[in-house]
Amino acid sequence: MRVFKLKFRSALHVDSKGSGNPEVSDEFIRSDTLSAALALSWAALYPKEANDGFFHNPPYRVSSAFPYIEEILLFPMPVWRIWKDIDPKQRKEAKGIRWLSQMLFEEVLEGKPMNLGTAHIRRLKNGIAVSQTELDRNPTLETLQPWIQTERQRVSVDRLGVPKEGGLFFFALQFFGPETGLYFLADVEGESLERFRAALTFLGDRGIGADRSSGLGHFEVVSEADFKFKESEKASGAITLSLFNPGAEDSIEKLLQKTAYGLITRSGWISQSTIGRPPVRVFTEGSYFSAKPKGRVVATLPDRIRDHHKLSLSHSACRDFRAVFLPCAEPPCLKEVSP
Repeated sequence: MRVFKLKFRSALHVDSKGSGNPEVSDEFIRSDTLSAALALSWAALYPKEANDGFFHNPPYRVSSAFPYIEEILLFPMPVWRIWKDIDPKQRKEAKGIRWLSQMLFEEVLEGKPMNLGTAHIRRLKNGIAVSQTELDRNPTLETLQPWIQTERQRVSVDRLGVPKEGGLFFFALQFFGPETGLYFLADVEGESLERFRAALTFLGDRGIGADRSSGLGHFEVVSEADFKFKESEKASGAITLSLFNPGAEDSIEKLLQKTAYGLITRSGWISQSTIGRPPVRVFTEGSYFSAKPKGRVVATLPDRIRDHHKLSLSHSACRDFRAVFLPCAEPPCLKEVSP
């Protein structure tokens, strides 16, 4: 797999739940949002390849886009309990940790219990935990503000530009620090890699998320490299780094033999339209499965629905829930699910 680092030239607003609430913005970009944006950019650059089959099976798989700080990649907190013998006074601190550095994440995937009370684990701002070794390499991490989320006041206007009564609202924005941004993993090979790079660069110029025409969500690709990861020798399952919805090739019985997972409902609006997507229930990032997950691409608006409602869409509004995962040792204290 390849790892792509993105540095944002402007603020970012991503409401991946499709709540329509401008005051809400996510800290990262979910995999289905990123995959759909890449597919549309690919189609704009290579329109002859943009048939319905392309959207149903894009020649790439991507993880969600997670934060990074300088050379440290951050990973989502696994959904299972990773802390060993946690002090009741530390429970609030433990709940506040949302991101693990790669060094700590690799330890978790090896099945090692994590002790929050030791000097080995250091907590930073924005719910980030890093190892003392990583902090020793770069002491400035302790005072660094990786990103901030703020609000700006806006006003709704009518078609004539006249402010509406009660039209004041707040719009959430995320700003990244100079040495921070988002990264994602991509499984793409051969001739598709060059097209993928072009689509990603084009996406950076177009922007991702809300208010792109106002300059939000624009980024540049600052680095691309092979993803280096210390694979666990005890690996018996997999942890997801993307959203995942099981497909025909997945064996639910094998996946859920021993498992720990989170669930989220994905919905929202279809690009360049005023049509909402039907909700889809999926597994979240950081979920553990006892077999390798594969996933599927879901056509949220298939032909029969578009024809029935006479929707002027040339595609099926596909959402990519194919899994990107890493090998993982079985988490402690998991119970086997009875068939």
